[in-house]
Amino acid sequence: MKTKFFIYSLFLVSFTTFFSCAEDDLEKESIFVDSEITKNELDLYIEKNYTEPYNIGLIYKYVDGESDMNYNLSPASYESSLRMTVLFKYLGIEPYDKITGSTDFIRAYFPKVLSYIGSPAYRNNGTMVLGTAEGGRKITMYNLNDLVNVEDDDIDFLNYYYFHTIHHEFAHILNQTRDFPKSFDAITGSGYVADSWNTEYDNSTSLADGFISAYASKEASEDFVEVYSYYITTDPELWDSALEEAGEKGSAIIEAKLEIVRSYFLSAWGIDLDVLRTEILTRQDNLVNIDQTSLN
Repeated sequence: MKTKFFIYSLFLVSFTTFFSCAEDDLEKESIFVDSEITKNELDLYIEKNYTEPYNIGLIYKYVDGESDMNYNLSPASYESSLRMTVLFKYLGIEPYDKITGSTDFIRAYFPKVLSYIGSPAYRNNGTMVLGTAEGGRKITMYNLNDLVNVEDDDIDFLNYYYFHTIHHEFAHILNQTRDFPKSFDAITGSGYVADSWNTEYDNSTSLADGFISAYASKEASEDFVEVYSYYITTDPELWDSALEEAGEKGSAIIEAKLEIVRSYFLSAWGIDLDVLRTEILTRQDNLVNIDQTSLN
């Protein structure tokens, strides 16, 4: 009897609690309130110069979920983020606008997120990751905090750490949309060395075997975008110097690859590689006249 009475009592308590809760009035105001975040000068600049014309968002404040947890990383400083945002628009986006005649090309094909990381990212083999592209959606740029100590016109540094990488990753995304000809793969054939690229070559020894950089020897897709990004950011004198260093055999291979890259961009995207290169090089020469630390 005691057991039955105990169960019956629990039932009554539960029944009473249920109806007591059911009769309570719900508050009309939600306890979850979105806090308003005041936009600073850089936020407003990004909104006006990236989000509105190109539908591109910039992440310059460190967000764990947007960072690669495989590396020990630190945030980009406000100063370096500001300067890169100005430079990226001038050297990374506007050249495409100029030669295509509108903002449509970048708006349609450039990733919707550009993420800044202040520190370098290092692989287990000791090589530095300069940038990554994720599924055509996002480009992450590393080592931004070194930018604050760089002279305005130090284009060699800017290209090596940032703009060569930007064009490299963007070309990957374009290739994923419209693949490049398989005839490119056949030029080097089985000569690619996969992950051994950093022990097999450096940027000088790679030239003789027809690779514009050591990283180009990894695989055909990397080779293709390396030829593209090096060509459009390198002035003719330095490019010719590299071909001379490559020797007769190496230079012939690199030139053959360049012709396929040039043909691909013209036929697939309507972009004349030499016109794009001239526009980029002209802007590089004019960097000294650009205020890279102001958003005015």
